[in-house]
Amino acid sequence: MTPYLTIYFWIALGIIFQGEIALIGAGHLIYAGTVNFWIIVLIATFLSSLNSEIFFTVSKSGLKFLPFPKDKILKVGKLIERYKTFLLLFSRFIYGMRNLVPVAFGFTNVKHIEFAILNLLGAFIWALTFTTAGLISGNVTSIFIDVKRHQLLIFGIFLGISFAIMMLKILKFPKQKGE
Repeated sequence: MTPYLTIYFWIALGIIFQGEIALIGAGHLIYAGTVNFWIIVLIATFLSSLNSEIFFTVSKSGLKFLPFPKDKILKVGKLIERYKTFLLLFSRFIYGMRNLVPVAFGFTNVKHIEFAILNLLGAFIWALTFTTAGLISGNVTSIFIDVKRHQLLIFGIFLGISFAIMMLKILKFPKQKGE
């Protein structure tokens, strides 16, 4: 794998584990000129959209193995009744809602095509927002350190934070017996 493909691979992996942090780190690489802004936005949009599509499709098909409490799904269902379009477009920005909203939408009468269009648009808005925030962050960071010289170290720190947060989530919320 070429070095650039390797960098894109690690960015994609970071997006899968902790999207926002990885996108901010990728923004520093964009500022340094290592990766392309629109390729990062495209990768993030695709991965975020795919994630939601999987949760929506699984819940729409009626499979019962999704790890979400029914009471939370019912609460989100009430929000869907009031804010359907807005909720789907911006749920990625609300902590704890990214995966729950597509699951709840799967239990509604929303057509898959409507979900897919709004989901893709929401994923694009999310990816564009955090990639831009990372680019601005890279610009601000360059006031204090040479971002181009330390770009991989900076991205490595962001990637490490992403994986650490993911591991803390896994260790902090282990499955209880009987669930």
